[in-house]
Amino acid sequence: MAISPMQKVTLISSREHLEAILSSVQRLRRIQVVDLQNENQNDSELAPLIEEYDEEQQQIVYDDEALHAITNRLKRINHAIEQLEDYEVKDSWFKQMQTEKPSLSFIEFQQHNQQFAEHQVITETNQLTARIKEIDELLEKRNDQIDKYRKWRELDITPNAIEQFQHIKAVIGTVPNVENNQYIQKIKQHPTIVHKVIFLNDYEYGLVIFYQEDETNELETLLTEANFKPIEYPYRTLPGKKIEGWNAEIQQLKEERRSIIQKMKSTKRELAGLKVQADFVKTAYERELTKKKVGITQHLMAVEGWIEQSEFAVFKQAILDEFGNKVVIRTAEVQADEVDEVPIKLKNNFLVKPFEIITRMYALPRYDELDPTPFLMPFYFVFFGMMVADAGYGLLIFILSLLALKLFKLSEGMQNALRFGAILSVSIMIWGSLYGSFFGFSLPFQLINPNEDVMLILGISVALGLIHIFAALAINTYLKLKEKNIVEAYSTGVAWILLLTGFILIGVGMLGESYALLALIGKWLAILNALGIVVASCIKAGGIGGLGWGLYDLYGTTSYIGDLVSYTRLMALGLSGGSIALAFNMIIDFMPGAMKFTVGILLFVALHALSLFLSLLSAYVHGARLIFVEFFAKFYNGGGQEFNPLTVSEDYVSINDEKNQ
Repeated sequence: MAISPMQKVTLISSREHLEAILSSVQRLRRIQVVDLQNENQNDSELAPLIEEYDEEQQQIVYDDEALHAITNRLKRINHAIEQLEDYEVKDSWFKQMQTEKPSLSFIEFQQHNQQFAEHQVITETNQLTARIKEIDELLEKRNDQIDKYRKWRELDITPNAIEQFQHIKAVIGTVPNVENNQYIQKIKQHPTIVHKVIFLNDYEYGLVIFYQEDETNELETLLTEANFKPIEYPYRTLPGKKIEGWNAEIQQLKEERRSIIQKMKSTKRELAGLKVQADFVKTAYERELTKKKVGITQHLMAVEGWIEQSEFAVFKQAILDEFGNKVVIRTAEVQADEVDEVPIKLKNNFLVKPFEIITRMYALPRYDELDPTPFLMPFYFVFFGMMVADAGYGLLIFILSLLALKLFKLSEGMQNALRFGAILSVSIMIWGSLYGSFFGFSLPFQLINPNEDVMLILGISVALGLIHIFAALAINTYLKLKEKNIVEAYSTGVAWILLLTGFILIGVGMLGESYALLALIGKWLAILNALGIVVASCIKAGGIGGLGWGLYDLYGTTSYIGDLVSYTRLMALGLSGGSIALAFNMIIDFMPGAMKFTVGILLFVALHALSLFLSLLSAYVHGARLIFVEFFAKFYNGGGQEFNPLTVSEDYVSINDEKNQ
């Protein structure tokens, strides 16, 4: 239960083996590669390490341009995946959660890239998707045209045909249909103009108006007064026939669309292949990017990185089995000036590991620090349960967490989160049983009555706070002694433990004369250690100049009072959560008998789901605050970087060999 010890490993070989060595390093997933390149290595005489065929330029490109080409390739693959997933026939959510990722060996992973017709699948997918889009746009256009000209379907002449008339003129258009019919009346009452009504609706008349050529000027005046609007119809075919043709075209387009969609739905194999390609290209990109960190000369190359000491033997054997004497492997221990650069890998047992979530929220430890996870685990466990404190809620979380772990194929992160919930649910059940609360109802037994034993719960909260603070000070003392800094160990650890103990004894002594001796002991403990803190500050400062700092440190006593007050939230949140759940039950209890077993059941589930969510959120946030502010602040800094070995992308597939070798 600590930070995994690290060491440096360097692989030296001929430059021609660079690709194969990096591929093996990536397959083995045990080395975080460090940057060996420097400005002096930007030698134009050296052949470029990174190259890729760029489909857009239809040529091989190098270095940053090659990385850009790989990125574009990945974008094309992901875009095709998104397009096919839109039409994929998906299993139910439950079935999807039970389905494992496809599993491949690393060799199969590489062979897939060589055998899969990536360009063909992407091109066809893009073409089919583009055709669907084109069909949709055409369908929308045709439907708009049908809607526009449907009212003219009885028209038996077109504007183009009218233009061919020699002895008579005509216009086609509409006039508004208003309440007093004033516009249509102007046309009807004209003595020489002939009109034909093609359609009539609530808004307008559709007309064909015939007139003599010498009446053109008179007609224009009349049409203006009648608010006449000419039809925009550029086709030579009659509207009725044109609409029939459009309808037939729409049916053909819909049939083509259905056929394309059916084809898209039947591309399950192609979609699966693209997903493997996405992981392969992402893996290749990381490997090519790593080449920027490789030390290189005209003939040799060197790959250097961090590896866990416990993994080195397996890694070395795998490399030697593959390359033999073609590669030289060197190792080095962590140097004092490298501590800040060493990546962090936490190693904890199955009970403590889920609580790494809390540590990561704050910061990973540096390599020269201790892992605080095992120390925060018991406190967070107790605090969280005390703030939720309902056996029913705990039992529900426990069952749901175990069912999800058992039934579903989840990522490692999600599994860790569920184990975290399952462990915390045990604490919730314990405290819920102590409070006698089960979904807000009172159990037959109650060791602590939240309604009557408020002061007892307050005392437990403060006592837990004192233990928590003392534990932090004790850890700080241990760390300072480990550094052989005895003055700091006393002034920032032991002195405060004894000073606070003195205050506690003084408080106990105030309970009665029989405790007077404890009060006396406490008084002198407090006085002596207060003086000790001042003296220690003078020693650290090398003279009387440290007196001011010592007095300032003593002022920090007030912060401990604030720290202890913070722990009263353990009582407050536990009691408020129980009160809210009880209030919800009372609301349902006020319902008439029939409603209790219908609406009441639904309301019970909804209200308690809300109560559970609020309780868990509060406990999660405030529990973390007690750890970060009252605990970590006394001994822990953090600032380490996560161990991030060169690895294989597994967004869609699982590469099964070498993973646990």
